[in-house]
Amino acid sequence: MSSKRPVELGRDARLFLLFLSEINLVMGALFFVYPSLVIGLWPWTVKALAVRFIGAIFLAIAFGCWSALRAKIWQRAKILVLVGGTFFGITSIVAIVLAASQGGGYVISGWTGYFLVASLGNFYLLNRYGWPRKPQDRLSAGRPWKTARWFFRIQTVVVGVFGIMMLLLPDVAQREFWPWLVATPTLQMFAGLFLATCLATGWASLQTDIGRVRVLLPLDVIFPSLALLAVGIHWDVILSQSPSALVTGVWVFIYAFVAVGSAYLYFYSRKIVM
Repeated sequence: MSSKRPVELGRDARLFLLFLSEINLVMGALFFVYPSLVIGLWPWTVKALAVRFIGAIFLAIAFGCWSALRAKIWQRAKILVLVGGTFFGITSIVAIVLAASQGGGYVISGWTGYFLVASLGNFYLLNRYGWPRKPQDRLSAGRPWKTARWFFRIQTVVVGVFGIMMLLLPDVAQREFWPWLVATPTLQMFAGLFLATCLATGWASLQTDIGRVRVLLPLDVIFPSLALLAVGIHWDVILSQSPSALVTGVWVFIYAFVAVGSAYLYFYSRKIVM
């Protein structure tokens, strides 16, 4: 590697991210479009709306991997590697605890193995390329992007607070502010995504290089957009199981705020660069 150019993703990183993206693309499409076909393949009890949410997560991860591959430069792609490692790491812990309490089985063992491999692969890349910037990684810094900073700060606080509650106090979260009934491991899996997103948006709020900000936005658009679509498809479930109309309204607003805000920042950032 040249000492004068930013470190780029190596062949090992590109192959791993491509492999992970294709797996999550296929699984995400199946889970989101045909939830009834895959309910029996999931390691704990889920219903169609939760399956579609899981599919939305997998599809968002696929787009995140592609965004990292397009970024090419490690210092821009690394945040998505951290997101993947954190989400899969938390989900693997949830699956391991469930397997230990239920005595294991082929299905949960297979999924746990996948979550662990995905998590360890991402953390291997973080260790392999390193998090700190090297001298050649000092990308040209522009002026702080105030709109993006405030957007990411708000998102960081919201997903951070909800994510911690969902992970550590799932019964309270289910009773007080989650808009439909789900199993505890499902809620904790969603918490894994929220906390991974919290790390990413907190990091993004500190960046001045627009390329570092833009790489995160496809993932930030895809999940809330598909989540809103899933909620629309299963609106009857929300109406019958939500603690209150206020809870439903708050969640719909949060997802819409993130989806629209991220889409705006993504397309506006392209104009700035051009």
